[in-house]
Amino acid sequence: MFADLTYIYLSGAHKTLPKAEVLAIAEAEEIAVKVLLDLDQLLVLFSSSELVELIKLRSAYSRRVGTVLWLGHSKDLPDGIREAADALRHVGINYIKMEYRDLRSLSEGPKYDDVVDELSGAGIKLVKDCGNVVDIIVSQGVAVVGLRRYEIKVKDFLSRWTSERPVYMPGALNPDISRIFVNLSRASIKKRTTYYDPFCGTGSFLLEACYMGLRYVGSDIDERYVAGASKNLIGYGCEPEVFVADACRMPVREVGAIGTDMPYGRQTKPHGIDIRRLITCFLENAESALRRGSYLVFAQDSRFEDEVHRALDRLNFKLVEVHRNWVHGSLTRNIYVLRRT
Repeated sequence: MFADLTYIYLSGAHKTLPKAEVLAIAEAEEIAVKVLLDLDQLLVLFSSSELVELIKLRSAYSRRVGTVLWLGHSKDLPDGIREAADALRHVGINYIKMEYRDLRSLSEGPKYDDVVDELSGAGIKLVKDCGNVVDIIVSQGVAVVGLRRYEIKVKDFLSRWTSERPVYMPGALNPDISRIFVNLSRASIKKRTTYYDPFCGTGSFLLEACYMGLRYVGSDIDERYVAGASKNLIGYGCEPEVFVADACRMPVREVGAIGTDMPYGRQTKPHGIDIRRLITCFLENAESALRRGSYLVFAQDSRFEDEVHRALDRLNFKLVEVHRNWVHGSLTRNIYVLRRT
């Protein structure tokens, strides 16, 4: 058993965001991480048990997290299962529930029935209901056998889905993608970072910040949205830290993180301002509001990519990441992650 080697089975909802979210959470809370393997829907990394607890609390796109029992080539998985079985028995585990995943059928690992036979032959009893769950994951020719520590399920977010909130207005994002923005901003629980959303709408991002135990504040130029955000936050037991303000005249200074979903589509039109001008004035104000070394995360229609880069050329931001996220039809949004220099 690798005591400090962790596996994370990632959501397949997006190619790059799940890994970026894990690393952003670690950076936000100053947890050292060394990535050993970065595979399709699978991360294997060296880190502390504290990271597992924070992923449990914060992550949207991690699905299963646990301790690696064995790691090797998929063709050697039968040997790996026997080694993992020895490690389990060594700590008094003889009964397990097992889940086997050969991701996207990219590998030539053993079939499910072969895995069951190997475990049974190694003296491990399989049961349907058991607190000890062993994940066997094969991805790109690599196999991991691990003891699961936690599982994050999509249904964990359903109570906060847009359709379930007291107030819904067009353009609101569901809790999983909202949480991604908050996490990429590197807002920290430990350091009591104040997270700010200057286009808060009906409070999707603020609601997730609240559930993660972060300090937060939001604003929007539209009084109706601010009223809706306040009702939504109160409806879920969160403080309604929202007010009316123009993102081009941000009234806040020295915040530790900004994460927001700018107007860009037909359902989220800016108020009386050209979208190109809005991009420029928003980024200028964000530069003034953010502390040095802090992060800004925002989304914009990919058709305005040139406008974003032209604005950044004149400002004190370093472009850290860009994640392309197809929304629908012809709309693809870029999710930009910037660090204030």
